[in-house]
Amino acid sequence: HADVGYYAWKCPKPLKNRDVITLRSWLPMGNDYIIMNYSVKHPKYPPKKDLVRAVSIQTGYLIQGNGANTCTLTYLAQVDPRGSLPKWVVNKSSQLLAPKAMKRMYKACLKYPGWKQRHNPLRKPWLYPEQSTLPSLSLSELSIQHADSLENIDESGLAESKDDRGEGSDDDSVN
Repeated sequence: HADVGYYAWKCPKPLKNRDVITLRSWLPMGNDYIIMNYSVKHPKYPPKKDLVRAVSIQTGYLIQGNGANTCTLTYLAQVDPRGSLPKWVVNKSSQLLAPKAMKRMYKACLKYPGWKQRHNPLRKPWLYPEQSTLPSLSLSELSIQHADSLENIDESGLAESKDDRGEGSDDDSVN
């Protein structure tokens, strides 16, 4: 069970926006799941000039079922955002991003059963790979994306301002 994903996100000003390409794999184990990803190079998606290509060294989730409606979620993120970021940016990101992501995921999980009932409830490609509609890709077309092979964008001169101390550009609401 694996797929390749492209993700891009807006960063709070004055930082440059980032993107990443990952190979994600998942393993169902009874009521539990392991979902892991790491950065890869994809020949059709080279780094873009207006984005900083981040690197997921190892990112993932362990989801442990604890009954019919509960689970324990463990999140691991070892990511190199690339660029020469000021220390205050790294510290602020460490404090805000993972908790914010968990809050958004929690809100999405609460709404998922109702959403899934309205959106092809029998389609579950994470359980039944033959249901996947993603184009197939030979793994030989991919290679691991190492951080040292990317251009280093210097953002170290960015000064912290009052506006920069607020929440990031992502919206906390889940539609």
